[in-house]
Amino acid sequence: MEDYHEIALREAVNWVCLNFKPIGIIVSGSIVRGNPDSNSDFDIFVIHEDGFRQRIQKYFNGIPCEIFINNFEHVYGYFEKEYENNRPVSAHMISTGKVVIGEDNSDIKRLIQSAREFLLKTPLLTEDKIIRIKYAISTLFEDATDVMDTDPVTSTYFLNKLIGDIIDYVFLSNRIQCPRAKERIKYLEVNYPDIGKLIAGYYSAENFRDRYGIAKSLVDKTIGEYGFFEWDSGQDQVAPPPPEAI
Repeated sequence: MEDYHEIALREAVNWVCLNFKPIGIIVSGSIVRGNPDSNSDFDIFVIHEDGFRQRIQKYFNGIPCEIFINNFEHVYGYFEKEYENNRPVSAHMISTGKVVIGEDNSDIKRLIQSAREFLLKTPLLTEDKIIRIKYAISTLFEDATDVMDTDPVTSTYFLNKLIGDIIDYVFLSNRIQCPRAKERIKYLEVNYPDIGKLIAGYYSAENFRDRYGIAKSLVDKTIGEYGFFEWDSGQDQVAPPPPEAI
């Protein structure tokens, strides 16, 4: 870590200790991992015993810091919710971070161990969840198709959302935990090149017709459904998604 990063982190920790009562402080991010760039910041998880949670964005020695104030119950709740959504953000931050306060605290140790265990868990995958994602993707493609000739801007809006859902679908359907947003497309390009290269091509395409054609190819390669398809949610399950206003 560069000297100016060390100074920033020291100032941030001192500020947290003056304003809160931390049991533990865990710092993560590219600076801690050793691969920062000019825009890198510190992600600082502060664990305390009070009931409130708080998020603060503040500069220290010119370095942006995102500070997350939570108690143990909050953080374990994040682990569970993010696991359900296949977005283990908190678990990744805590398991890969550097403990600067609370290294010998047994509760902090258990929290870190739990984070590591969540990162090893296979994503939850049910037929109902897959169907719901397919429904969302096919509906977005249908909406994009409906207005492609009259309103390509709105059609692009639908397509952009569709591509994000397809990225989620590829990770979930292959039972892979979704990596950080900055790493997802690169991961797909390397591990699922037939899909990853199409996604990269979509975002680099210069005109609407090319983007639409790539999106159609992605729908075909992933869910294979275009618009309406027969589906029965069954009884006594979570309520089916409501109709969207069009």
